[in-house]
Amino acid sequence: MTSIQSQRAGARTHDRRLLGFVVVSLLLANVGQWALCRALHLGNPGNMIPDLTAFFHVRQWTDSWLPMMKSLDYFRAHPTLPIYDAKLYDTLIYSLASELPLVAMRKLGLSDAAMLRTLAVLSFAAVWGVATASIAMGRWLLRQRGAEMTWPAALAVVLATLGCYPLLKGYSLGNAQTFLSLGFTLLLLLWTTGYEAWAGAVAAMLTAVKPQFILLLVWMLVRRRWGAARAFLACAALLLAASVAVFGWRNNLDYLRVLAGLSHKAQSHYANQSMFGTINRMIFNGENLLYHPYVYTRYIPWVYGVTVASSLFLVGLALLYPWKTWRGTTADLAVMGIVSVAASPMAWEHHYGIVLGIAAWAWFAHACWWTRPPWMLAVAAFLCLNFLPAFNYLANLRGWNLLQSYLYIGALMLMGWLMRLSSNTQKTPAEPRDCG
Repeated sequence: MTSIQSQRAGARTHDRRLLGFVVVSLLLANVGQWALCRALHLGNPGNMIPDLTAFFHVRQWTDSWLPMMKSLDYFRAHPTLPIYDAKLYDTLIYSLASELPLVAMRKLGLSDAAMLRTLAVLSFAAVWGVATASIAMGRWLLRQRGAEMTWPAALAVVLATLGCYPLLKGYSLGNAQTFLSLGFTLLLLLWTTGYEAWAGAVAAMLTAVKPQFILLLVWMLVRRRWGAARAFLACAALLLAASVAVFGWRNNLDYLRVLAGLSHKAQSHYANQSMFGTINRMIFNGENLLYHPYVYTRYIPWVYGVTVASSLFLVGLALLYPWKTWRGTTADLAVMGIVSVAASPMAWEHHYGIVLGIAAWAWFAHACWWTRPPWMLAVAAFLCLNFLPAFNYLANLRGWNLLQSYLYIGALMLMGWLMRLSSNTQKTPAEPRDCG
């Protein structure tokens, strides 16, 4: 048997392993978890059925859309007043450049109902787009080693997408993060296939919605990926120019004030999967199981200090880690993507929708070729992609309630796996070494 034939046979075998993992993972999270809680007389911990129902009915809430739409209405009624001072049902926390697609819809004469329906349909397509981009990336990676995408692998990606709690939660909420998850998956696909300038432009669009992704530009500059950095800056300049043309300089500059305010307040609800949320839950400062949109935790200097220190540590680790021949690779980029989410004091569950594309790259680029199962990757993916509300039964148990931050823990594990990969595996070997 030739080397290529051997690789093809191995890919088929291990892709069935992937499908088995996804099926078992979904059963454990959605059936096993329920059965265990019932056996322990804890009741029903909750499940993903409401989110899946909303998805298949193409129905979502208005978490991002209503504040954005009402802000446009306020600006149209009060063009000389600051947009970010508008009294809305919820606070506008996005940059005004992110409003430009909605401005276009308004120009087309769409009513509020038509806009919400359009956004729901586009969000629905975005979820499928994550699966499509992940499969396309996997197909490209497999072909680099003479293999082809098999039906078990493609089916596994589709099932993982439909079972991905952060992604489906973002959809059901009607949150812009659904498009960011698609955008980051496209970013990984473009970077993997060598279209770095296009990847830079996509990163700029992500940053226009979530400023934390400015770390991607920092990463590009530190890694000296000048083409990607130039594309990022060019795209950002165009978006800023368009935003200024529509909303004016003052409103756009006001966003700096909004960001400064957001950096000093966050919530301790269990859905905030960050260091800030973790610490406050562990010391019982603020809400945990209940949620009220305007209730923020009591400011504690040492908690704020530890949060800032942990964020700086994660950013420094991602930028300064000795990647050697892996410097500037997709694995390196993926780590910075995870940091862009996890280092924020407000990292909601749906913000981790970017992990699905990272897990797909990790499998098809390397893990699918290994003879030993990649256990650390499997555990990280299980924690990052599933809804595990049973951990909320630990909310009142000091120390144990750390496990409520399972998504955050999983993301850090995935970072560690990617970094370990760079020290145990050559970048483009014919037969990469195992490092489970």
